[in-house]
Amino acid sequence: MLHFIYNPIAGKGKAQRFREALGARLTALGAAHRFHETHAHGEAGDIARRLSECSEVETPAIVAMGGDGTLHEVLNGLVDPARVLLGLAPCGSGNDFAAVAGIPNSVEGIAQLLTRGQAKYTDYLECGGVRGINAIGTGIDVDILRRYNRMKLLKGSAAYLVSLVLTLFEYKPRRFTELLGDAAQPHSAFIACAGNGQRIGGGIPICPRAVIDDGLMDIVIVDDIRASRIPGAFIKLMGKRILELPTTRFRRDTRLRIESEAPMPIQIDGEIYEGLPFDRVEFGLAREAALESVQMPPLRET
Repeated sequence: MLHFIYNPIAGKGKAQRFREALGARLTALGAAHRFHETHAHGEAGDIARRLSECSEVETPAIVAMGGDGTLHEVLNGLVDPARVLLGLAPCGSGNDFAAVAGIPNSVEGIAQLLTRGQAKYTDYLECGGVRGINAIGTGIDVDILRRYNRMKLLKGSAAYLVSLVLTLFEYKPRRFTELLGDAAQPHSAFIACAGNGQRIGGGIPICPRAVIDDGLMDIVIVDDIRASRIPGAFIKLMGKRILELPTTRFRRDTRLRIESEAPMPIQIDGEIYEGLPFDRVEFGLAREAALESVQMPPLRET
């Protein structure tokens, strides 16, 4: 049985249209399925929790149908990710993780992958008890999201891009210390990002070399940039060349620890969290269900 958890307004109503077309196609293919509609923030996680509590009887196949936000909620609702097959049917406004994982966004492609595809392992992150499958970061990305959330006329990737440009010229770099074993590296940074996926905000390539199943996260920290160099830095960012900036610090690791004098808000898969310690960003292994990269076993301690 495939259990779909979906937000009917995701992707400006695309999820609702997907439900009708995908349901008909799965019926034609003889695949048992059920749709669970959400009506409020957090409900997707509650549904995922109830479904995954039944994992002692059978391995539930749970499909998040929506964008990165729906996937984030479902992932965090799972009682034990090791005992669940988790799939993704992308029909949100950003779909950053789905794009990197190579998951199709058509009804036929999703139906074929769910009924004939093979489960694959995929990394995911965890910070302060919150799981993230795409990216975790602090800095300018949080301010961009706050501006984006206030926008009324624009939505989706276009709104995120506008928010990014407007925020770039007024953002004040944040001071923090990166802890590397016994060493401490101070930063005055625009952003510190731990990426499993390559993109945020509907296509902004902040971690252009990230691989979702290599057991490592791409850590990208961009230190202070002079105002006169911001336009050039923006061009390199959009051209997948952010790692070429002289102020970019890049490495691959299984852990990222950051300390700061003042609490820093954190974004996890586009959701803003206050008060989480940015001291345990690590990878677990995720086994994606019948889609191309989503099912999830337990965190791998390192």
